[in-house]
Amino acid sequence: MALIVCMLCLSVFSPALMLAAGGTITGRVTTEADEPIEGVTVALHGTVRGAVTNAQGMFRIVDVPNGRYTLTFSMVGFQRVRVSGTLVNEGEETFLSVRMKEAPLQTEQVIVTASKHEQSLAEVPVSIAVLDASLIHARNAVTLDEALRYVPGVNMTGPQANIRGSSGYSLGAGSRVLMMLDGIPFIAGDTGELLLEMIPLGSIERIEIVKGASSALYGSNALGGVINIITKPISSTPETFLRTYGGFYNKPSHEQWRWSDKTRFFHGQSVGFARRSEDFGFAFFLSRQLDDGYRQNDYRRRYNAYAKLRQEFSGSSALTLNAGLLHQFSGQFLFWRSLDSALIPPVKHQTDNLASTRFFLSGVFTTILSDLALLTAKTMWSSSRWSFQQMQDNDRTESVVDGYRVELSARTVVSERHTITFGLEANADAMSGEMFEARTVGGLALYAQDEITLADDVALTIGARYDFQSVGLVEKSFQFNPKSALTYTPVDGTTLRASLGRGFRVPSVAEAFIAAGGGFIRGVPNTSLKPEQSLSVEVGVAQSLGDAGTLDLAAFRSDYDNLIEPGLMVGQQTLEVQWRNVTSARVQGFESSLTLALFDGGLQSSLGYTYVYPEDRTTRAILKYRPRHLLYGTATARIESFTIGTDVRYVSRVDRIDDELVETGIVPDGDERTHIIVADFRVGATFWIAGLDVLTTLSVKNAFQHNYVELIGNMMPPRTYIMSLEIRL
Repeated sequence: MALIVCMLCLSVFSPALMLAAGGTITGRVTTEADEPIEGVTVALHGTVRGAVTNAQGMFRIVDVPNGRYTLTFSMVGFQRVRVSGTLVNEGEETFLSVRMKEAPLQTEQVIVTASKHEQSLAEVPVSIAVLDASLIHARNAVTLDEALRYVPGVNMTGPQANIRGSSGYSLGAGSRVLMMLDGIPFIAGDTGELLLEMIPLGSIERIEIVKGASSALYGSNALGGVINIITKPISSTPETFLRTYGGFYNKPSHEQWRWSDKTRFFHGQSVGFARRSEDFGFAFFLSRQLDDGYRQNDYRRRYNAYAKLRQEFSGSSALTLNAGLLHQFSGQFLFWRSLDSALIPPVKHQTDNLASTRFFLSGVFTTILSDLALLTAKTMWSSSRWSFQQMQDNDRTESVVDGYRVELSARTVVSERHTITFGLEANADAMSGEMFEARTVGGLALYAQDEITLADDVALTIGARYDFQSVGLVEKSFQFNPKSALTYTPVDGTTLRASLGRGFRVPSVAEAFIAAGGGFIRGVPNTSLKPEQSLSVEVGVAQSLGDAGTLDLAAFRSDYDNLIEPGLMVGQQTLEVQWRNVTSARVQGFESSLTLALFDGGLQSSLGYTYVYPEDRTTRAILKYRPRHLLYGTATARIESFTIGTDVRYVSRVDRIDDELVETGIVPDGDERTHIIVADFRVGATFWIAGLDVLTTLSVKNAFQHNYVELIGNMMPPRTYIMSLEIRL
């Protein structure tokens, strides 16, 4: 099928392929102090061509047809530069010398998730947040879910991501947020959960979070939004880094919670290196994490390996391969014994363990068919195996899954004001094991998106996707999801946006077919589940405050049909879980985000507030595990080579939880919950020793030791101290 589509694409673009080779644009990009800048994105307007500067700040774009062009230079931390009127003649080389001015705010990000190709953040017609590697490291984040906890509009319920109230808590089965790795869907084929632990933090360049339904481009699971993890490009300068961290948990607040006389420690080490010649580059990362856990039987042993290879061909094609391995062994803490024993599980759960091994291999091939057409092929194979080890059971394999993803897409520039993107996707997951038995699921999809600049200040985006997904349910899933979006820039620095789109999500295998369980929990299959559907609308405004900052305001609403939520049936010392459709639901609210940079960027701060009203319209009740108010704030001061920062988050008390667990006594004191108020403090320093670049950071997390839960019967970490040391060669 992929071959047939490729041949069709070639036939469509064959006239363009026959164009004679044109000229070449080369250049050097530097700071105002004439220092080269590596990693600048150079875009040639009206074409699909572009380049990235190397360690010497040099770039090269070949086979450019005769004519005059506009080039855009973008780089995080620098003001965007636009160069117009660049003349190109066949067989000649045009050289540009470009200087970029540093910008205190990161307002010039080039993102790829919103429309499946590179765009300036100011051009995106939907709400999006960008979390870059420097902020992840500055906060001393140990895990990816920890790094996401301060993104405006995102609320983490344990390891599960909830964007603008789209999700509650589904016991690890299914997700309304799609996780991607370099644009390839990356979720568990059996449970449908996000695989956040698979990606070492050291391999991440940035994380793009799209808020709102994105099914018109990305299909199922993008009902509430998308989290796209972008891995680091391979630098033309050889890189090697070593990182180690260590820390410990403070003693519990109350004497009756102190289940161990020993200090509970955690630590980790990672190493990475990258090398690149002119056309070939490779990077490799190894890491391990060991955590004693602050709760009984809540330890973790995690080992990661990650590799990336990139081969470029003749300046117009490139192949990138990624591979990753995770092995993890951990205790299982489902809920507390009681509030007086908040860090101790029930007796029969004190020996519950989970072992898992996951592997993936992905490839991305891009080729420029002409100056107006780009073809991209993506594929991924993933393999997963996880097992429970319990007090009353021998080792047993709960699930074995092999997953396959293939996508072939093309982008063609009809004119400088008109771009079309279209593609074909296929997926399949084959599984076996005790939990879900032997079954194979999969599907096909076609999508297209048309971006038109109607005027200098108005841009329209329309698109649609047609999906067929088979999970073996009673009702087959054929889904058509259109979308439209409009941006209007009345004056420089002000962008108004509006979007409307449909979304859907097919039930995960776990939600439909779970027929086993560990401990006291037993799943009950429900093959009558229907796919979820939504209609989402958003209006917003992005306002530049000049060099001082940016302000973004948005109002949103999503209407859901057949929303899938877990239903609990409580027996004598047992809990049966069956996922069911909620006939109708609505989630609406508004969001504001403010970023400021003062004293020439020496003091940077941000403040984000999200209000959500999540309603089950069938019963007029509030949906479970969805806080109504999120308030996140961060501030960082830089004084020469030192940084001082703080991060604060407020999450309002959840209105509804699983009351059945409390009423039957399965989770004693399970209704105990409060507002979440957490403050983290950090100080960092960068210095040089014997030619080595050394970065050290000391953090105190939950500094005021606020005792709170995100899940019923699950106390979150107390005050935590962590120190990290990173050396770059």
